[in-house]
Amino acid sequence: MKELIKEQFDLYPIEIKQLWGYDNLNYLLKTDCKKYIFKTYVYDADTFDLLQAENEVLEYVKSSKDLFPSPVKYRDNSLIKVIKIDGKERICRMLTFLDGEFLGDVKPSKKLFSSLGKTTAELDIKLQSFNNYPIKARRWKWDLQYLSMNKKYILDIPDARNRSLVEYYFQQYVENVIPLFPDLRKSIIHGDINEWNVLVKNNEINGIIDFGDLCYSPLINELAITIAYACLYVDDPLKMAEIIVESFNKVLPLTDEEISILYYLIPARLCVSVCNSAHERVTNPTNTYTAISEKLAWQFLHNWLKINPIEAENKFRYVTGKQNITKRRLEEVNLKEMK
Repeated sequence: MKELIKEQFDLYPIEIKQLWGYDNLNYLLKTDCKKYIFKTYVYDADTFDLLQAENEVLEYVKSSKDLFPSPVKYRDNSLIKVIKIDGKERICRMLTFLDGEFLGDVKPSKKLFSSLGKTTAELDIKLQSFNNYPIKARRWKWDLQYLSMNKKYILDIPDARNRSLVEYYFQQYVENVIPLFPDLRKSIIHGDINEWNVLVKNNEINGIIDFGDLCYSPLINELAITIAYACLYVDDPLKMAEIIVESFNKVLPLTDEEISILYYLIPARLCVSVCNSAHERVTNPTNTYTAISEKLAWQFLHNWLKINPIEAENKFRYVTGKQNITKRRLEEVNLKEMK
């Protein structure tokens, strides 16, 4: 691998370490002065197009703070190539390495969660003006707008009580989210701001990595996903969710429709996660990667059920400076009567 890196890049690694990955092989490279991530993927044309799109996104959202990985050029100035490794064609690219602790390893705090909401919103503002056909054409099970693609995996959940819980959340999504689809803002979003894709330094967000779940989806899905994973580790998820919502809204104001469905979107993402973990356990019992957050996800899903949807919406409305839902609906009724 060292020889391959020397041949293809203007880099001379002194150490290479293979990293644990879900469906691709990654390597941490250390040179005399910097670290890099060399990422390799099984080749197919669609994956190649999406990885090219991901590189374009990373180039587009570059910041002076180095909050996101940057693609590293090959010697011939390309950013992505198909290379034979151990006799197999692999899509290969190099990214800069970002320092920091994983959010999942850091004690939660108001300051940290406020920074998370702010950083997520700042990324989404940049992505709103980005356009890319391969990302827009993508339709897959981890995009929250396609929740129904995961319904078949519910049968793979072994516990009947847990199956029933997931079915309930799926039904709530159908009844409360789908009818509002036409009214929701859509944009390209990161799609997977979870506790292992967020880096922390000095109790503030220092980076967001792994843009492999990029999709063109309702903007509010980004916030829901961020909250879902961040709040796995807290005792009062609604209170901490309010902090993220408030800081996100200060940068990128939310609409009434978006706030009204946030309560349902948050558990929906974790339902996708537990469904896929259950399915992976059936099809590939030796893979423990997908089960990392599963226990906490189930705990969250059972606890979230105890929160009244109207209470949650009103708290989200309060921190975003909007009217209480009951007062707003009374005013709407009064206006109709006056007409």
